[in-house]
Amino acid sequence: MFQNFSEEARKTITVAKQEMQSLKHPYVGSEHLLLAILKSKENISSRLKEYSLSYENFKEELIKTIGCGKTKSEWFLYTPILKNVFGNAIEISRECNSEVMVEHLLMGLLEEGEGIAIRILLNMGIDIDKMYHDFIMKPSKKGKKKKLLIEELGIDFTEKASRGEFDPVIGREKELKRMMEILTRRNKNNPLLIGDAGVGKTAIIEELSRRIVSGEVPSKLLNKRVISVDMASLVAGTKYRGEFEDKINKLIKEVEESDEFILFIDEIHTLIGAGGAEGAIDASNILKPALARNKMHCIGATTTLEYKKYMESDKALDRRFQTILVEEPSMDTVKNILLELKPIYEKYHHVTMSEDILNLLIRLTDKYLFNRKNPDKTIDILDEVCAHANLKENKKVKKYRELSTELKEMIDCKKESIIEQNFEQAIRYREQENHIRHDMNELELEISHQGYGTVTKKDLEEVLKMKIDMPIYELENSQKKKKTFQKTLSQKIIGQEKAISDLLDIYFQNLGEHHCYGVLFSGSSGVGKTVLAEEFGHLFSNHVVRLDMSEYSEPHAISKLIGSPAGYVGYEDANHAFEEIRTNPFSVLILDEMEKAHPKVLNLFYQILDNSEIKDSHGNTIDFHNVIILLTTNVFQKKELGFGKKSEPLEELNETFGVPFMNRLDGVIFFNDLTEEVLYQILEQKVKEIKTEHSVSLTKKEKQEIIEKSHFEEYGARQISTLLRKFYPKIPIQTKN
Repeated sequence: MFQNFSEEARKTITVAKQEMQSLKHPYVGSEHLLLAILKSKENISSRLKEYSLSYENFKEELIKTIGCGKTKSEWFLYTPILKNVFGNAIEISRECNSEVMVEHLLMGLLEEGEGIAIRILLNMGIDIDKMYHDFIMKPSKKGKKKKLLIEELGIDFTEKASRGEFDPVIGREKELKRMMEILTRRNKNNPLLIGDAGVGKTAIIEELSRRIVSGEVPSKLLNKRVISVDMASLVAGTKYRGEFEDKINKLIKEVEESDEFILFIDEIHTLIGAGGAEGAIDASNILKPALARNKMHCIGATTTLEYKKYMESDKALDRRFQTILVEEPSMDTVKNILLELKPIYEKYHHVTMSEDILNLLIRLTDKYLFNRKNPDKTIDILDEVCAHANLKENKKVKKYRELSTELKEMIDCKKESIIEQNFEQAIRYREQENHIRHDMNELELEISHQGYGTVTKKDLEEVLKMKIDMPIYELENSQKKKKTFQKTLSQKIIGQEKAISDLLDIYFQNLGEHHCYGVLFSGSSGVGKTVLAEEFGHLFSNHVVRLDMSEYSEPHAISKLIGSPAGYVGYEDANHAFEEIRTNPFSVLILDEMEKAHPKVLNLFYQILDNSEIKDSHGNTIDFHNVIILLTTNVFQKKELGFGKKSEPLEELNETFGVPFMNRLDGVIFFNDLTEEVLYQILEQKVKEIKTEHSVSLTKKEKQEIIEKSHFEEYGARQISTLLRKFYPKIPIQTKN
């Protein structure tokens, strides 16, 4: 019954049940509902005080009239009159096209005209007919006035602000002051807000509307109405030539004739070309003369890119507006915004959030959602993480849902028994139904009394993980994770425990940093550099991109990475190598045999490692802040050289790649050459891998033969797979080294 009831209406019904219990009455009736309405802090209770009706005097009169019970009822049953009141409230809400509010409950009670509540009101000398007319039949002032086209098509921001529907706006004093200065000018008094999507352009207009309502604006702007109109509503329904022009001219005339309107057009660049059919002029050209006459106020908003693309080229339209640049707020301002919004979202979602979690939310959102702007992206995550925490199902809520399903089944069974005229069975079903309703009502009371849920670090982690499709290891126990990954990688890459440990050290040391970091793997061919890079990539990211740098040995190969320059073949294509990074910015990029790349290609990666971003041929910024770059090289191949030595290996690498490039790397890891013992373990591992589908067994002599023929001193473990195929040609072996 209460699915379409607002939160306040549900609370009112819950309070009515509590009043019934405190008075020890057997049923929940209209009198308890009215008590609950009077007890609420809604505007309606203050309006009822005009009739000398308050919670205290009504309760006193109620006790005088019907008294109090001796024992608390075990049931929460509604009287037939109260059920009719709920039905009336639902019908009234449908007419208003909204959910059932507290006002609708009072209207439903007065419309019923019967019951203990009405009787007590009559005893108190309250004029029921007057109250009914004030709340139900109150004439609308706007009904006598013909509705204007701008009111029909637009959204009245000042009316919404008066109802408190807008969230507070923090840190935009400079922009608001500038806007009010422009609006009070004699000529060219049309502000144009320019800024990236999500920085809060529309929010500034909402704050202006709120200040107009509260009177915190210059005298020239008092009693103004900010009406938002979009081009879709203007174009809608204009099927024939001339209809659109007539519609927009009528709108302009209404704004010019009435001094109270301030027209707000969001995405104002859509004016250019709107309604411009063959032989007709578009909306922007119709609006230009009206703006030049200075008889109307118009506020526009658009993004920087669309302003430059559409409006800047139309000089006549551009000069009629005064631009206001809206920049992304600083992190301190974002925190202040969220501190103001936190209580609002906590109340809405029934959760609480500590300031530490809020600070973590701001930091992680800025780090991982880099392709969106503050404060929109941070507010978005705040809203979602609160919703996520609220939806965590506890035992009571789960039980309530089970009882709700059981109640529906019981009602259906009761109806079937009545149809079959099995009234004894129907009575038993009704008794069970009453038991279930009682249990549900008790649970409702318990749920309403229980405290708010808490937003945890795990909630934040789960929400961000869904958003970016990547695990966030910095929120977990890094040492514990490191040990787990060390074990996993050591099982797959044999004989390179030191290299694995060094790689994980570099990763977890840079875990909190927000920059692209690169690690160079150096060692002989076949020792496991590429295998470690790929296994690490699949472990830490859902997207691994591998580039064979031998394909980039020519200077023109740079176009394969960032696309062809304008005017060259392939410029229109967007299938260059870095497009995958742009699509999946949380990736692991493997650059195999880096020494084979051309110096120009090397310089490109120098820039990426230095700035953590690069532009492609179309001017799109490709962000590498969350990309791990793993480079492999065979430049230095001497034996028994470990990580951290400053002698020959680093000298040779500096000579090949250059000191500036090497300085941009976060680490250089040297791989050990394979010994016969390690090779024997690798062979055992590969045999074990193919044993799951095929029966494979090698004698000690055969194993020794494979190891001798592999020439592991020169080729590493690469020949193992080939030699196994010779022993077992029918077995497809697809292992990598």
